[in-house]
Amino acid sequence: MFSKIGANFYRRTDVKLTLWYILTFLASALIICGFLYFRLEHKLIEEVDRFILDEIKELEEILSIHPYDQNVLKSFESHMEARSLYPVYFRVLSENGDHFYSSSKFKEIGYVPDNRVRIKALNGKEIRENVRPQGRKKPYRVISAFLPVQGHQRYIIQVGTHLKFVRKSLSNFRSNMLILLPILILLGSLGGWFLARKSLSPIGYIASKAQHMTSANLSERLIPRGTEDEMDELIETINAMIARLDASFKRMAEFIADASHELKTPLCALEGEAEVLLSEKRNPDEYQEGLAHFLEQFRHMNRMINDLILLSKFDSRQAELKMVPLRLDLLLKDIANLFKVLAEQKNIDLTIRPLPEVVISGDKIRLQQLFTNLIDNAIKYTPTGSIQVALERDKGNVVVKIKDTGIGIPQEEQENIFRRFYRVDKSRSRETEGVGLGLSIVQWIVHAHHGEVEVESESGRGSTFTVYLPIHKA
Repeated sequence: MFSKIGANFYRRTDVKLTLWYILTFLASALIICGFLYFRLEHKLIEEVDRFILDEIKELEEILSIHPYDQNVLKSFESHMEARSLYPVYFRVLSENGDHFYSSSKFKEIGYVPDNRVRIKALNGKEIRENVRPQGRKKPYRVISAFLPVQGHQRYIIQVGTHLKFVRKSLSNFRSNMLILLPILILLGSLGGWFLARKSLSPIGYIASKAQHMTSANLSERLIPRGTEDEMDELIETINAMIARLDASFKRMAEFIADASHELKTPLCALEGEAEVLLSEKRNPDEYQEGLAHFLEQFRHMNRMINDLILLSKFDSRQAELKMVPLRLDLLLKDIANLFKVLAEQKNIDLTIRPLPEVVISGDKIRLQQLFTNLIDNAIKYTPTGSIQVALERDKGNVVVKIKDTGIGIPQEEQENIFRRFYRVDKSRSRETEGVGLGLSIVQWIVHAHHGEVEVESESGRGSTFTVYLPIHKA
């Protein structure tokens, strides 16, 4: 059980963030401490080298004045032995490596002569070395330099001193860092935990609100913090998603209510008519007339149910489009010719303007349904007058316009006509057997073909539906 609790604990995002923060902080602290340590060591060695070089210059001055006098070097040695903090050990070699003079304590360094050092010094190079005597912990710093003097005499001067204080300073630095690091890690852990909890607190708020979010309270929204950071952006995105869900639920409820009403009304009418027919004995003609009316109502409901099924497929993206290149001008001619007889029966002049040859990529059946609905609506809502079908190109699009001189659509109603079951004049729609689904289907088909549909209308002066579809690119 404890292992399960521990596993769940380490899965928490705030714990992971804190651990990553601690690891990052620890790695950064170690890198900084290491950098400071090596910089301090370098600076301390530089100070020691500067001290040794000063002594070398002093020896060079002595040997330049007294190149063959060892007594002067003894006097210099006795002066150096008086120093307690930084004792100086030195020796002077001839150019062939023979000892000219060596301080009494130079042997303490345990310096092993190296012929390569002598050759480099004779070539004028300054050689700096760290020397550690065998069996001893205390290291020394030795610098070898070349000195030419008068009479063609050449010397190699080697001066050294111990690095005791350098080691002590570095040791103190390490001790202080070992004391400071745990404190820094503790403070970093607390800071990381605080920052992680504070950063993730909006997520907890979002999670708690999401747990209580249902279809009944989709009108509620998350409250942004006002920081305008990524969390506020996430809250705004979730609010937009909730708004879309709220609108979808409202449309669904409205759709169900409208569909129920549209189905209930003819069913109740049929039920009442059936009760009237069965209330008394009637002759065969009356029964036949009633059955014909029933059949007409059944066909009307069947069309509405088919449209509802089609719209539900559109919404669930189950309706597949078979996109193929096709001649839109020929498609429009065929559809318009089919409606000419119906238009003539209503004394409507259906005109097809000369159509240019246009190829688009689309589903032939759905496009036939699209333009059939538009022309059929134009005929239904045009008592007398004319209907004109036009096709033209506009840059990369093809534009189809279906213009009628019918009853028109009021300005305030035009933005709602593509809603499902919406009818501008319900009494007139009953007469024309419309249920308000045709334009919804039109809009979906146009959008499925990556196009747009627009309407321009004025009451009493007719309507113009314009469809924009992309031209097929071979």
